[in-house]
Amino acid sequence: MAAALSTHAVRSARGYIAADGDAGDLLAVARLLRAEVPPVQRGHRLRFEPPYPGLTAGPERLRSGFRLVLACEAFDVEKDLPLGVVFTALIPGRLPQVSVAPTEADIPAHWRPVTDFSSPA
Repeated sequence: MAAALSTHAVRSARGYIAADGDAGDLLAVARLLRAEVPPVQRGHRLRFEPPYPGLTAGPERLRSGFRLVLACEAFDVEKDLPLGVVFTALIPGRLPQVSVAPTEADIPAHWRPVTDFSSPA
């Protein structure tokens, strides 16, 4: 699942996120991830709650720029069983990174959908 979502993320981001990318660029990539994930879901019989790429605390400012971390729960559609918590990290100058944590992993309660964040003007 992590490999399929990593491939999806790299394709959606069109490869690396530009090294000079800002918070708005990261939010735009996150929105693309969500819009373009249905074929991955169908192909691997997955369901995501909330919809992939999930919830976030929003873009974080780091010394070297920004980072956006998102999370959602993944389920097997046929068995309706939880598979794990999917974390997606978007950092300018790097390929998107996707990892899957055990189902016991928590998504912080204060995280919100990426659609709640507006891109800076």
